Amino acid sequence: MLLRIDLVADFICPWCHVGEARLRSALQMLAERQPEVSVEINRLPFFLDPTTPSEGYPYQPYLERKFGSAEAVARLQAQVAEAGAQSGAAFNFPAITLRPSTAPAHRLIQHVQGAGADAVAVSRLAQYIYSAYFEQGRDIGQPAELARLALAADLGEIGLEAWLASDDGSDEIAQLVAQVKSLGVEGVPFFVFDQRLAVSGAHPPENLLAAMTQALAGDAG
Repeated sequence: MLLRIDLVADFICPWCHVGEARLRSALQMLAERQPEVSVEINRLPFFLDPTTPSEGYPYQPYLERKFGSAEAVARLQAQVAEAGAQSGAAFNFPAITLRPSTAPAHRLIQHVQGAGADAVAVSRLAQYIYSAYFEQGRDIGQPAELARLALAADLGEIGLEAWLASDDGSDEIAQLVAQVKSLGVEGVPFFVFDQRLAVSGAHPPENLLAAMTQALAGDAG
């Protein structure tokens, strides 16, 4: 039995980092309860801020403009850090100095996914990208950084850094983002299970497991 998951996320979204950690927990629970189920994840891009330039924005000033004050930013970061600590998603906000463009990271994921890369390796790469940014403050908008992460995930290839430095794949990303928007997706993370049941937000693993179980049973209506 196959469970298909369409996963919409953005790599600079802290709740996506939490949501993916919770999804991993839910999938582990599913494997324990229904070992006959295999899972296929289709990752789709989303831009929290599609106006982000290729060089990115200074991190703290951007957030203060968006949320109104340093105090508001600190409250939100404390909230997401607590959720992450309970879910296996670590955060080190003081290490982050740049809010980068995530277009190269999305292009990388679509590139390896489209080439038929092992799904486990693609998920590992996504996890490495989140970790590099939120835990280590690395610039995931840089081709060299992404190429190193791909290599660590066993998805590196000759010429990948140069490919990432080009515009190849940008049209595909734009089309996929438009497709996601046309489905009414306005926030991430966003999950669609078996094209039957949609779940918006970083829900607890138990909720995601319930949605997956319902989708597998074909009872989502």
